[in-house]
Amino acid sequence: MAIFDLGRFDFNDRLFKNKSLGKANVLTTTLVVGATGMTGRSLVDQLLGNKHKVRVVVRSRHKLSAEVIDNPNATVIEASVLDLTDEEMANHVKNCGVVISCLGHVMDFKGMFGEPKKLCTDATRRLCDAIEKNSPPEATKFILMNTVGVKNPELGEKRAWFERALLFLLRHLLPPHRDNETAAEYLYRNVGKGSKHVEWCSVRPDSLIDAEISPYDIQESPTTGIFTGRPTTRSNVARFMAELVENAELWNTWKFRMPVIMNS
Repeated sequence: MAIFDLGRFDFNDRLFKNKSLGKANVLTTTLVVGATGMTGRSLVDQLLGNKHKVRVVVRSRHKLSAEVIDNPNATVIEASVLDLTDEEMANHVKNCGVVISCLGHVMDFKGMFGEPKKLCTDATRRLCDAIEKNSPPEATKFILMNTVGVKNPELGEKRAWFERALLFLLRHLLPPHRDNETAAEYLYRNVGKGSKHVEWCSVRPDSLIDAEISPYDIQESPTTGIFTGRPTTRSNVARFMAELVENAELWNTWKFRMPVIMNS
């Protein structure tokens, strides 16, 4: 398994301790789907706090905070993302330099086994198709929030036999896990590295928890097992994705890759 230690990110220093990356604040319009989830909410708050213009697609605007709804830099689109027509989807991503999907399945029986079973995959496909349809003059960044349980096929990541067996069962018995796999696979195999209009990054958090922003590590591949995962604060995942939006050099480091994020 290929593992590259690219340093530790300390939010207080805003620098990688082992690899300094130049800070290039890029203010752009960002479309966020899944903005009412725990990570999505933190991401939207951080982007707006940094004066970005943000469009959010939500099924119910009432799930957003008053601070977001009343923010002049926020545009709220009340709709189910998969119910949008192709024309509507293309219109919503138009003039957005970044599109971020924080979509996920609710972890109850209906969320895990009900429709839509391919929420993340279908949203990823349709959003990327909408970007391609618009043919933006500069490539749009597409950031997918995924999971450490999904392997990077380019690296041939290996796991212990019992972890492979467990992931096999999850793939065939738990639709959300399969959905996460096929969403990342769509970016890797269908969008690939040859698109003129879409550049992508699939962010793979380890075990998600709720806590404040803190130092975190970014790795090329998982460094822990399924049963020995390190906690990953949702606000840290949001922070890293916001940094990918803002920092051109950081984006060039991780585009077309699937970084793993864990608390330090």
